[in-house]
Amino acid sequence: MKLSPVLCFTNSREAAHRLVLLLQLFGGIKAVEFSSRLSPGERRRTLKEFQQGKIQPTPIETFFINAYGIDISAVKCVINYDAPQFVRTYIHRIGRTARAGRAGLAFTFLLQVQEKNFLHMVREAGSPGIQKQMVKPELLKSLEERYEQALRELAGIIKVQHTEISFYIRFII
Repeated sequence: MKLSPVLCFTNSREAAHRLVLLLQLFGGIKAVEFSSRLSPGERRRTLKEFQQGKIQPTPIETFFINAYGIDISAVKCVINYDAPQFVRTYIHRIGRTARAGRAGLAFTFLLQVQEKNFLHMVREAGSPGIQKQMVKPELLKSLEERYEQALRELAGIIKVQHTEISFYIRFII
C-alpha cells in the first residue's frame, strides 16, 4: 500500500523488540524500535530523525511505541500489532494518524477470539467506520518458508540475548 511513515503499536517493550528483530530477519521492511528498552537520549534521537525524515527506508518506516505523549505529524498509517485492551488506548493509538484534517488508516490485528470484544469496545466508543479485512491463507503461502526461517533465527537471537542478560544478573549477584 506504500504507506509511509507507519507507527506500529505493541502491548509491551518485549513484543516490540521481538517484532523489530523478526521484521529485520524477514527482510524488505526497515523497522526501528522505539520503546523503553532504549535510553532517553536514544529515543529523542530516533524520534528527531523520524520527524526530520532522515529515517526513510523503503518501503515502510516502522516504529514500535509503547508510550503516550508523542506527537508526530504526517503519519499515514497506524498498526495495532497487539490489540489494545482499553478504548482509551485504542483512541490514543489511532489518533497518531489523520492529524490536521488529513486522511489516515489504522489497522488492528485480531485473533478470532478477540474480535467480538474489540468490536463491542469500539462501537461503545461511537466509532462506526470499522471494516473487517480477512487475509486469505493462500495469499500468505509464498511467504511461509521465509517466515518460518525468520522465526527460527529469532528464537536463536532471543536465546542469546536472554543468556547475556542472565549472565549479567548472575555476575552482579
